[in-house]
Amino acid sequence: MTTEFRVWSIVFISCIGSRLLSTIYYIEDLDSLRFALSMIDYDVAKLQPHFPAYPVFCCIAKLLYVGTRRYALAFSLIGGLSTFFTIFFTLKIAKIQNTTLLGKITIFLVFMNPLLWLMSNRYMPDAMGVAFLLASLYFITRQAKSKERPLSNSHNAIGFFLAGILIGIRLSYFPLLVPALVLRLKHAGYLKCIIAGTIGFLVWLVPLLSITGWHTLIATAQTQSQGHFSDFGGAVSTHPILWLRLTKLFESIWADGFGLYWQGRHPITACTVIILIGIAAANWQTLKRWITEKIVEDASSFFNPIFLGCVVYLVWIFLGQNVIHKSRHVLPLLPFLSLGTAFACSRIITARDRLRHLFALCTVITFFLCYSYVTLYTIVQHTKPTAIAQVHEYLRARKPEQGDKLHIVSVPLIKYYLISQAIEAIYIPIKSESDLIQLDKLETGFVVIGSPLPNRTPKAEKVFYHNPYVNRMWSEIPLFEY
Repeated sequence: MTTEFRVWSIVFISCIGSRLLSTIYYIEDLDSLRFALSMIDYDVAKLQPHFPAYPVFCCIAKLLYVGTRRYALAFSLIGGLSTFFTIFFTLKIAKIQNTTLLGKITIFLVFMNPLLWLMSNRYMPDAMGVAFLLASLYFITRQAKSKERPLSNSHNAIGFFLAGILIGIRLSYFPLLVPALVLRLKHAGYLKCIIAGTIGFLVWLVPLLSITGWHTLIATAQTQSQGHFSDFGGAVSTHPILWLRLTKLFESIWADGFGLYWQGRHPITACTVIILIGIAAANWQTLKRWITEKIVEDASSFFNPIFLGCVVYLVWIFLGQNVIHKSRHVLPLLPFLSLGTAFACSRIITARDRLRHLFALCTVITFFLCYSYVTLYTIVQHTKPTAIAQVHEYLRARKPEQGDKLHIVSVPLIKYYLISQAIEAIYIPIKSESDLIQLDKLETGFVVIGSPLPNRTPKAEKVFYHNPYVNRMWSEIPLFEY
């Protein structure tokens, strides 16, 4: 057994074990609810899950659910496997051995990444999508070890096949692959790659059509696509304030993605930032030389398929995704950014001077401790119910007065969340202020979730809260009893 294999074995067991330990046993948001419901009844027409249906992810999750009888464990198992393969292919793409100092630091940074860990426990396909994205990218961009021996087209075909599979896992990640796919077609077997990609696409599309039906799938796709870009999707067409979008995009990478300081966060996150800036400053000469040689003098760097893919993906999520309320869209970028941090840490540790080496080692270890603390603290908070889950628990435990039927006033999305989890009540959905007229007939015995009613004094008021860096959606929900 080689040292490299032993390291991968330890990483594999750590990924699976840690994600199983941090499994969440509640429905944390609406998207998670739809995927949880799909384990019981996969129905795209009912948005279980929502379009684009995620058939590959749901199929694998369903198989694990059948074996474990707990869908929470099934999602965590997928998350653990996805984390392992994300680490594996990050090192493969960067051509780093796991036995080197740089390799071990990269493994640690990706393994402990707060957003990746959160998403590996959430009932969603994002972590799995990153793993398949990196796997596809590795095979597509893989270079021959010898210039005299051209790279076999079979590796490129595997990459294209995985790209087709990726569309059935996380369609929104596909733009990051496009530059690599296009550039590879110029140097590889065009027909073989196209066929491989088509097979990967049909592997899940044909079963999906047989389950859903062509007309139902097309109708759902049209409705959801139109809604995403013109109503509820959070694209630039519905949230056009560019400065806010840019700020939230940066916050998603900086604060959500790496657990660094943002206004209102714990002071230890500021310590992490200060140390990270110090590490970057210590590598300034190396960074300056890299910028000069690779970017200024070598224009071909701009045509690197991975660099181009990240740029294309950044533009895509900035314009087409809900970067204001959902930080998870930056997830595919984090492994590449982790490589830069790992390189900076490894560089200063390898200083020849003993005193500098000792100081650098202490600095990096302190950075790791702060980074780990923020991640683990966030993960522990993730195991506790989110605000909307707390509302659900409160209403389920609430005992209405004798002969009284509970009335719940809320927006339609909260109604859907509660009614899907068997909260029996008379629901009064509110879409606009004009809908409040329905409440004139009610004097007492109803609950309002969201905002207080004008000209009425509630008998009781409660506020449910969770850390927004666990999940940005509905991090604070007030409830008023009348």
